[in-house]
Amino acid sequence: MQLKLPTIPKRVFNECHTESFAERLAGMRFGIEKEGLRVHANNGQLADTPHPKALGSALTHPHITTDYSEALLEFVTGTHASPQAAIQELEQLHAFANSVLPNERIWPLSMPCWLPESDQDIPLAYYGESHIGRLKTVYRRGLGFRYGRQMQTIAGVHFNLSFNDDFWAWKASMNGHPDGSDVRVMRDSGYFQTIRNFRRIQWLMMLLTGASPSVDESFRLLATDRFRVSGRTRLAEGATSLRMSDLGYQSAAQESINICFNQLDTYCDTLAKAVHHPWPTYEGLGLKDENGFKQLNTAVLQIENEYYSSIRPKRVQQAGERPVRALINRGIEYLEVRAIDLNPFARNGISDHEASLITLLMTASALADSPPNSDEECVSINGVNARTSWAGRRVDQRYDQQSTLKQAGLQFLATLDPVAEALNQSFQTESFTGALEDARLRLDGTCPLLSEEIEQAALAEGHLAFGLAQAHQHHENWKTVTPSKEQLAFMKKEAADSLLAEQAVAASNEGTFDAFVDAYINQP
Repeated sequence: MQLKLPTIPKRVFNECHTESFAERLAGMRFGIEKEGLRVHANNGQLADTPHPKALGSALTHPHITTDYSEALLEFVTGTHASPQAAIQELEQLHAFANSVLPNERIWPLSMPCWLPESDQDIPLAYYGESHIGRLKTVYRRGLGFRYGRQMQTIAGVHFNLSFNDDFWAWKASMNGHPDGSDVRVMRDSGYFQTIRNFRRIQWLMMLLTGASPSVDESFRLLATDRFRVSGRTRLAEGATSLRMSDLGYQSAAQESINICFNQLDTYCDTLAKAVHHPWPTYEGLGLKDENGFKQLNTAVLQIENEYYSSIRPKRVQQAGERPVRALINRGIEYLEVRAIDLNPFARNGISDHEASLITLLMTASALADSPPNSDEECVSINGVNARTSWAGRRVDQRYDQQSTLKQAGLQFLATLDPVAEALNQSFQTESFTGALEDARLRLDGTCPLLSEEIEQAALAEGHLAFGLAQAHQHHENWKTVTPSKEQLAFMKKEAADSLLAEQAVAASNEGTFDAFVDAYINQP
């Protein structure tokens, strides 16, 4: 099927110059989740130490937790009125964590550091002995059996954003539905239109923000013929994002899930069925061994979040509530953009330029017409994304018969000046037009793409040496970020309070753990 770039209709473009449009965009909200491995400062090997107690409880701390591995820190900001404000909070969280890691560094690359020889030496995240804490660890144990624990060390940035209901009412009116009688239907429909258009330009985001063309030899590869070998470093020349390639969370089981992004009901129904549909390979693994649960179930997915999508519709969950149940009960609250690599040159993993560019691309996705996906279009989208991740910088990589990937990217960006200017006005900045111009310079060859800069550094210094050098530099830079006495006291209290909260959660355990798992998996 012929791929088509999203198109913002003229009637919408005409609105971009109005003050009321800028006011609607000013209602956007932002948050960032950023992962980073803890590594030993002297050699860049994966840290084998527990989650630092000074950072509080990984289960109950609202802003500092762990992801799949005990060594994989995750920083979660609150909700902010601008992407730059979210990055500022991310900076404070990093500075606080940095202050209690004198002998460790936070790895700045998406593809991991020097990993142990045995998968079993990659520690699973531990969340205490409460039922919900144990469930989270079992889920990760299951991921280890299903995909290998190495996959649990790949890190990235999740960029969360939302539009207010006034924006969705205006968009519905632009689409010929001016009544806006059902706010939730209007909102859910608008977010799925945005998701579909994001998927249509995901390749462009990977081209511009992809930052993982290299791996260390300790990351065991199945297809070594795809790589150039340089010492310990394995380079996929021309790649943008190995993290988003089939080196990541890919499997026959996940490929069997035909997710529909056309509406919320079918999206939720498909994911919910995957949590209950048995998969022969996972049935063969068995549910338990002498150490307890090996996985939460033997279905295609243990829980919905195991499905690795590049973007997710999200709703904040209530205690014990499954992600799909939250969406069904209350609809979409925000979108989580997941196809973003760590930028090793930015000490917080994401630069202001990148945050502005992602905001611009997502706003354009919300504004453009968005017909439903056909099965044929989904196949084409998956194909261009796969080619971009492995070889997006190669001159022979084409978007279609008329254009290379870079040419198609420039074609899409050529339409976005009014949107960037409206965002500038909304947030009282010039960062959006600046990010747009920077993207154009990278696509036309005036400046290198981020993945090209990293490939050159990894080739010159080695994946490990480059990553560790950047980690040391960020460590020193975070020392200059000095929270006020009030901020520091608050962060220390937040960590201490989270430890008490974890104890309270554990004390509230009722019934057996087996019964808790069964109730969680089979909740209505």
